[in-house]
Amino acid sequence: AVIYAYKRWGWFRNVVQAAWRGIQTAARWAWNVVLKPTFAALRVAVRFVGRVAMWLWHNVFSPVFRGIAA
Repeated sequence: AVIYAYKRWGWFRNVVQAAWRGIQTAARWAWNVVLKPTFAALRVAVRFVGRVAMWLWHNVFSPVFRGIAA
């Protein structure tokens, strides 16, 4: 029925196309304004946590374990 209406009635086709353009615009906005910056911030946070964890391992935990083992 939807395909029939889309092919037969211009007003229906116009509504569907306008709705699709709105969906595309909203998706583009969500990607550029919400998702992309969020993923970038997460990447920075994970790298920071990794650097801190490595520093702790090399400068705190590893020497402590070596001291205990000695």
